[in-house]
Amino acid sequence: MSPITPNMIINAAKSMVNLPQTRNDTFNRRWKSSFGAPPEVCCELWNKIDPYKTMPAGVDPKHILWALLFLTVYDTEHNSAQRLGNVDEKTYRKWSKLFVIAISYLECEVIVWDNRFLGDSGNKALVTLDGTDMPVEMKFAKEFMSHKFKGNGLKYEVGVCIATGHIVWVHGPSRAGESDITLARQAFVSFLNDNEMAVADSGYRGEFRTIKTPDKVHFRSGLEFYDAAVASISSLWILLAKDRWMYGICHTTKMAHWRCRKPKGGRVTILLNVGLRRRKQMIRQ
Repeated sequence: MSPITPNMIINAAKSMVNLPQTRNDTFNRRWKSSFGAPPEVCCELWNKIDPYKTMPAGVDPKHILWALLFLTVYDTEHNSAQRLGNVDEKTYRKWSKLFVIAISYLECEVIVWDNRFLGDSGNKALVTLDGTDMPVEMKFAKEFMSHKFKGNGLKYEVGVCIATGHIVWVHGPSRAGESDITLARQAFVSFLNDNEMAVADSGYRGEFRTIKTPDKVHFRSGLEFYDAAVASISSLWILLAKDRWMYGICHTTKMAHWRCRKPKGGRVTILLNVGLRRRKQMIRQ
């Protein structure tokens, strides 16, 4: 079957959300609060999964919205099924779980390390690196303590291509109490080519040969001053990626993560690049 369009996704959502006729601020607010990703990203997810070939008979565009509703709102099955209308909990669980797992399988397709070379202008540093902590529901443990929100959490390391904004690297989860530089040394540093560097904030001090940080040792040219500026806003960049123009999930196939490690507020951990082509428009909103 032919790919679906945003209007088809919007029509499928009308029975779940009270949407205005026009795509105004109210539409965007209600849509995002229910599904997280805009209709165009939902279409991209659907078309990449190709459910008519990979899912059981009876699949419908509304089912991917059920999965996104689960990830974003994270309500109980009973309440979610009531919200969807004439749907029982078993049916809701079946389709939402199928699509959550299918989205997670897109990770290797959309997060590609070699995409850091896209738009390369000869700069030595191609990627900006930062860690993001996600709250988890578990008994207090010092090693999982995050200084960012003073609670238990998991840390993920995210690398973004400086030239294009594509997320090209994700590593984790690790304990939130683990330092950024320790996490980078576990894998990221070894993936860099000879004479290649990354840009990061001061939490990555200690690998001055491979990671540029806002330290005087790296301030040798105007271009590297620019890299330091990129590093200083890398946390904000990752926040924009997480909350505004990207959407994704991580490790949802592991049932141990299904509930106890779901981030609060419907946020998710691994960010898919399927929404990249709309990032400029989304950031302007």
